[in-house]
Amino acid sequence: MRKVFFVFFILLNSTIFGQTLRKLKVFCTDNFNPNAAITVTPPSSDPVGLTDIIKNNLVMKGFKVISEAVAKKRTEISNKIEKNDTTINQDISIGKTTYIKSVYVITFTYDPYINFSGSYILGLNGQVVDLANDGEIVATFSYQHGSMGARTPRIVAEALCEDLKLKTKSKY
Repeated sequence: MRKVFFVFFILLNSTIFGQTLRKLKVFCTDNFNPNAAITVTPPSSDPVGLTDIIKNNLVMKGFKVISEAVAKKRTEISNKIEKNDTTINQDISIGKTTYIKSVYVITFTYDPYINFSGSYILGLNGQVVDLANDGEIVATFSYQHGSMGARTPRIVAEALCEDLKLKTKSKY
């Protein structure tokens, strides 16, 4: 009886956990260049520190990662004056601008699952945006899973970075 239960348990685990990362989908356009600098921006809430885990894995896979800490935030004032024969038009604007020293920025959101045994990722959605080409999305990724068989942030980030590298390896 123990052997039957043990075999059943192994089959169940291999079925649940073996298919988990099949649910990770990564798509890269032909315009995505993995040799260009990338910045990873954190979501509004990052309770499991997925941003840093993704950055670390990107570096380990050979990507050039630029920290968002070097981004410069500036308040800019614009004062445009147009003079015609009879009128003067003035346009004054004030805005905050963030300058990032990379070609791409990765933005993402995710659904964490935290319990007594650790942290897990139930869902992850994001994109790689090309800052040099008017915000063109050059890659997308998604991962959806229920709490049964969900993977740790480290495993999801490793698979994501590996897939980004593999999807573009043949082009460069």
